[in-house]
Amino acid sequence: MNNPTRAHRIAKLLLCAGIVWLGAFQISSQPARIAHASALSAVSPDTPAPEPLRRFAADTIQQLAANAPFTGWSAAKPIIEPLGPGTHSWLVTLSSGTSTSKAPLGYLIISATPEGDYKLVEYGLGENSLYAKPTLESGLAGLGFTAKAKSLPTVTPVYAGPVLAEWMVRAAGKSGSVHFIDALTGERLPESLQSWNKQAASYVPPSSAAGSAQKSLAAAATTRHADPFDPYDNILWMAGEPIQSETNRFDELLAVYKRLVFVTNGPDRTYSIPLPITGYQKWSADPQSSGEDAIYVLTGSDSSQRWIALDALKQSGKFVAYTD
Repeated sequence: MNNPTRAHRIAKLLLCAGIVWLGAFQISSQPARIAHASALSAVSPDTPAPEPLRRFAADTIQQLAANAPFTGWSAAKPIIEPLGPGTHSWLVTLSSGTSTSKAPLGYLIISATPEGDYKLVEYGLGENSLYAKPTLESGLAGLGFTAKAKSLPTVTPVYAGPVLAEWMVRAAGKSGSVHFIDALTGERLPESLQSWNKQAASYVPPSSAAGSAQKSLAAAATTRHADPFDPYDNILWMAGEPIQSETNRFDELLAVYKRLVFVTNGPDRTYSIPLPITGYQKWSADPQSSGEDAIYVLTGSDSSQRWIALDALKQSGKFVAYTD
């Protein structure tokens, strides 16, 4: 996939959303020299993760480690952090556990259901993965928060589904302004505290995703139908009709079209993003159990691969065919 400049990505974001965003906006091409401990002081509240969540995360990691490209996860050390107030979601960052490699091996995002179960909403790997610290530093620099700033903001990772993964940045002081940064690209988003709260309040974990109550699910190898691509290389999909499909037919659908674009929509959204879809991974249920298969669609680039629960995407947008 191409690696466009930040200004280019902003233009793409606004084109898809149909938003005209006025005003100058300077983004540094170099990461800000902000100490992680200071800039992220509000990201990791000193609250231990529930033991059932830890067990589910450990089981999930071992399931994925059985197949490439996750085989390096077999000895990974998980670090679990809460994602924002009120959404009942957690970020599980996988570390190699050695001092020679500080780069994360990958991540999981797990959400709790009202019934008390845990659902695997998405997972991924790559140097530019979701909530990567260098991306946050660059995003903060774009907002003017650098190492020379008199006071650093409070930063909280927030999550209300795979197409609402953001950082909330609150400036110091009682009347400090609130900004939102995309957790994948580091771009400043046309989001407000009011619009975020409204959307987050309606977030429901995907019911068909792999969960802690489904003990018999096993992850198969990822099926890839195409290489990563940039949806903006050909924007005809913007006028495309939604492709309708039942969850258990998605594998056949992708086998026909090879490349799809998922497009976010909804009356409460303040911006829209397209996700290129090139493959999927199936979590299959034991035939002797009453569980259902779970499908995770593959999206992203070579430097940031994401597997997202199909049901989570179907709640917040549509799939359209991508053509050359």
